[in-house]
Amino acid sequence: MKILITGAGSVMGQSIYKALALMESTEPIEIHFANSDPFAAGRYFSDPKLPVTATPIFPLARDPNYVNFVLDYCRNHDIRIIYAGTQHELEKLTELHMQLPITATIPNKIAKICLDKNLTPQVLEKRDIRAPWTMNASEFISRGFENQPTILKPATSSASRNIIPVKSSRDAQHALSGRGLVPEQFTAQEQLIGPEYTCGVYVDRYSKMVHTICFERTLTPDGATGYGKIVVDQRIDEYAIAVGQALVDEGMEFGHINVQLIVDSKGPCLFEINGRLSSTEAPKAHFGYNSCAAYFYNLVLEKPYNGFAPRSKGEFLRYYEEVYF
Repeated sequence: MKILITGAGSVMGQSIYKALALMESTEPIEIHFANSDPFAAGRYFSDPKLPVTATPIFPLARDPNYVNFVLDYCRNHDIRIIYAGTQHELEKLTELHMQLPITATIPNKIAKICLDKNLTPQVLEKRDIRAPWTMNASEFISRGFENQPTILKPATSSASRNIIPVKSSRDAQHALSGRGLVPEQFTAQEQLIGPEYTCGVYVDRYSKMVHTICFERTLTPDGATGYGKIVVDQRIDEYAIAVGQALVDEGMEFGHINVQLIVDSKGPCLFEINGRLSSTEAPKAHFGYNSCAAYFYNLVLEKPYNGFAPRSKGEFLRYYEEVYF
């Protein structure tokens, strides 16, 4: 049975591989670990329980032929499931969700809701789920706000890139113009004050159960989680489940999202949803929450995944290792 993972050079792709190595399977599995760079570290991984048997070179996701290349590769190599190991490839691979239903992704329509920082709160607010006030940065600037702690972020983004805190409309205008950035391409969002959490949310294809795990976290400079600690909090759990159910109502039959939230004096409130697997797949799997295995069971074995048994305590640190030749 053959699995394709893209992004062998990314933290997310490597974390997906490590999570799958923790999955229980009754038949042999081969991993095809792809990347556009021949020196991507993941191409040199090979856990004896889950051997890497092929390391193909793929075009970059922005290549016009990327989707057709992936289609041809999967058909020629009898790939049973594809895991997107980078955000850029995810946006392309969700396009295959209907055409080739072996992608471990949410539908393209739902992925777009998660990517669009202005649309996400609209979907939640119509279901009375708390979300931060959000507007296009050009509108925020034109309305002349003063003493209004705000976060500017790209209207479609991930991994906490180009996040700019400001306190007024004037600050926002100066911050963006000083960086040569276009206000129309940015979102202004309420600045939430409190500890930050990342919550894995998986909706099972067959049981329709919504499973969650929550980590309090600190970020590395590149936006990955560098440290995480399991947190058990009923308020956060109920909030994350409600967010998952809102996306189900929008048409997400099954799949995984990451809810990034802050808990302030009013309770949990997300600042974004990542509509994908994450750089924390390996730590989650280690602590009994294997989203990658759930996708495998739902898509390949065509049955519910009953292996969710998240621990109530646990911490992890991310560190860097080398590959030697």
